[in-house]
Amino acid sequence: MNPENPEPSNDNNFKNKILKIARFILIAVLTVACFFIFFNYLIFWFLPFILAWIIAFMIQPVVRFLNKKLKMPKKLAAVLFLLILFAVLGLIIFLAVDRIIYELTFLSNNFSLIDFSNSVLDVIDNFFVWLEKFINNIPFFGDGIIIEDIKEIINTEIGNAFSQFGADVLANIPSFIKSIVITIPKMLIYIIITIVSTFYIALDFTNINKFIALQIPPKARNIIIDIKSRFLEAIYKYIKAYSIIYLITYSELTVGFLIIRVKYAFVIAFIVALVDILPVLGTGAVLIPWGIIAITQKDYFTGFALLILYAAIVIIRNIIEPKIVGSNIGLYPVVTLITMFAGYNILGIAGLFLFPITVLILKNLNDEGKIHLWKNIDN
Repeated sequence: MNPENPEPSNDNNFKNKILKIARFILIAVLTVACFFIFFNYLIFWFLPFILAWIIAFMIQPVVRFLNKKLKMPKKLAAVLFLLILFAVLGLIIFLAVDRIIYELTFLSNNFSLIDFSNSVLDVIDNFFVWLEKFINNIPFFGDGIIIEDIKEIINTEIGNAFSQFGADVLANIPSFIKSIVITIPKMLIYIIITIVSTFYIALDFTNINKFIALQIPPKARNIIIDIKSRFLEAIYKYIKAYSIIYLITYSELTVGFLIIRVKYAFVIAFIVALVDILPVLGTGAVLIPWGIIAITQKDYFTGFALLILYAAIVIIRNIIEPKIVGSNIGLYPVVTLITMFAGYNILGIAGLFLFPITVLILKNLNDEGKIHLWKNIDN
């Protein structure tokens, strides 16, 4: 072989690059597949024990504090704190359920589907009265017959829709009650298993973690410990980022409610901003129905102001979220947006958080040279 001919070496380098890319793609596909299978099919089997371990992990600082300051044995400290924790949570849940039942009872006694339907039809009538006056002022368009026909069609369709809605609700009541009867025992079993598991895991938290660690090869164990610390750091940064987003949304809602002159603006803004943290719901789950109901009650200023406020919050949220989340967790905003969008479409709400965190961990490992997935731009 001629030593001056570099072609074989170039061929080997090219093959190595192809193999490295193929391996990375294979690992990425397998990782996504494992996440998909776990969060769609296996999560409910392990969820009570995962929650139990998370609770046991979170109470460890309190257990250590009671052990050091009050000289209380760790097992006794864990049991005592868990008893207080579950008692407080149980009381909060009881009060929340009691309040929800009261509000639903009040709503069912004071809300009439017929009255709501009539309110919607009144709004439509008022709109067409305005539209007819407007068209009459335009030359050659003063034909009220067409407007009356359109109004009659819309009124008929809305009346049919509300009638069908009421019929569907009545028809689905038996299946709804049946689903509740089936779901409540399952929820109770989940809760009981989670509570019992939490006590067992908290009582022997250190030994359980040591046992699990011993089953993992040392090299893989070091990688898992490294990833765990980075994962917890990413969770902290995520909480920090969304706390900032929450404060911004809360400020927007408070200012908007004060301008609209909504009673208890600070309290309602606090609750709506909490709902906004949930990806599936958002402020639209509250502001849109509220605005529509206000419009049907002829409170046009409040109704349209709430809808405008919702549009402003959505626009601002979509602009600031990738930037704030990206800057806090250390990802470029566009990359954050891509990972959040891909994660939500593949795994739902869990993917919305897991994908950016996974990419962040890979980025940090790549920056430190522990893995080589892509090349960085040298500044």
